[in-house]
Amino acid sequence: MTITVLGGSPKGATSVTMQYVDYLRRRYPAIEFDVRQPAIRIRKLEADRGAFDAVVEAVRAADAVLWAFPLYVHGVCSQYQRFIELIRENDAAAAFAGKPTAALCTSIHFFDNTAQDYIRSVCEDLEMAFVAGHPAKMDDLTTEDGRRSLEGFFGILVDAARRGAPVTKVFPAVPVPPAAAYRPVSPPPAARSTGKRITIIADSLEDGVGALVDRFRSSFADPVTVVDLSTANIGGGCLGCLKCGPKNACAWDGKDEVRSIYETHVETADLLVYAARIRSRWHSARLKAFVDRGFFHTHQPFLTGKQFAVLLEGSIAAEPALRDFFTAFPEWQGASLQGIVDTAAAPDSVDASLDDLAARCALALETDYRKPVSFLGLGGMKVFRDDIYGHLGMVFRADHRSYRRSGLYRTMPHKRPLRFAALRLTNLVLNIPPIQKRMIENMRTFMLMPYRQALEAADAAARADGADAGGLPGGSQPPQSAA
Repeated sequence: MTITVLGGSPKGATSVTMQYVDYLRRRYPAIEFDVRQPAIRIRKLEADRGAFDAVVEAVRAADAVLWAFPLYVHGVCSQYQRFIELIRENDAAAAFAGKPTAALCTSIHFFDNTAQDYIRSVCEDLEMAFVAGHPAKMDDLTTEDGRRSLEGFFGILVDAARRGAPVTKVFPAVPVPPAAAYRPVSPPPAARSTGKRITIIADSLEDGVGALVDRFRSSFADPVTVVDLSTANIGGGCLGCLKCGPKNACAWDGKDEVRSIYETHVETADLLVYAARIRSRWHSARLKAFVDRGFFHTHQPFLTGKQFAVLLEGSIAAEPALRDFFTAFPEWQGASLQGIVDTAAAPDSVDASLDDLAARCALALETDYRKPVSFLGLGGMKVFRDDIYGHLGMVFRADHRSYRRSGLYRTMPHKRPLRFAALRLTNLVLNIPPIQKRMIENMRTFMLMPYRQALEAADAAARADGADAGGLPGGSQPPQSAA
């Protein structure tokens, strides 16, 4: 049996993920592993059709295919994503059809579910028989349980290849795009001034993406900075070298303009907008390279307090993994997502959605709205916090210093001994039967006690606002009825 492994790391054979593959190769010598490294060789595969075809023929000849990749900002690295784009661009999908396949990724479990869903959706589009996903933690291979789990996952793939797995799908099909790119059909609303800095990062300004950007920016009287990544000097994707770990340096510093774009336009923006075309189940590899290269910030939020919006050519409803990314990414970065507009609807509906999103962003800018974090933001940062406090702090020293300064470590239970002791004491008191009985009998009133002061403050604030505020937030006047 031959299994073709498609390596998804820019570090090639020296990546952590490939150590898992090497373990399987050594553990099962009767199976032939045909390891290909499209991510590290992406420039060669783009320029040399023969080199690309060699990878495709290895897939065609295989009994099964293993996608093996590390996590890069909720997904795969931009180089791997570009390889996936090339499959369609070079009409090579037929070589993948019907092949039993599985996905092995390594990470610290930071949104590895999104990456797994992305790869599965790609496999379904290629008509592959997706068997299983294995989201391993980076150090699982060093434990007996981790190795046993890896062997079990691989056994499922081998068994499926022997039996002939069926092609099953769990993700919605990608809708057929309209014959013509989106173009506005209604007049834009009156431009609104916010006095804030607005930046749009676009993967290109052609076709529908350019039209989305133009319509959205027309709603603002403020200057809007638009960065066209198709003309920007981007030397390449993240290399995974971790030079950024100690002091947030980057191996690309001084060699292209990515860091300058982040520091000049992204970090200074009050409203940040990403605009892109959906390609192969994600936004384009060009934008992915830019997102990945933002990792010179390592695991420190750099969008704190910003408003965030997304404009997409395509249908976000058909892309649950991509929607997960655009929901989670701004949240753990500290930004407030105001909405996502795509071009799946009729042009007049897209116009209305864009105008509404712009109005919502303007109001959020004017009121300095800060959306509370949900599980996505809180859970994401706690994953980083715990691992940086532990063994990863040796590599990511800049994160360690940042978390210590910001007080993020102080949210850990053992870092708040007095609060922890008070809670333990309260628990002991509430375990006394008479007190516990009384608390249960008055539970509804007991649970509402902390909110009384806030409700009284709301009454006082309303009285202070007076009638001029119209009883609406932000001092807005009520809408005028038609004459």
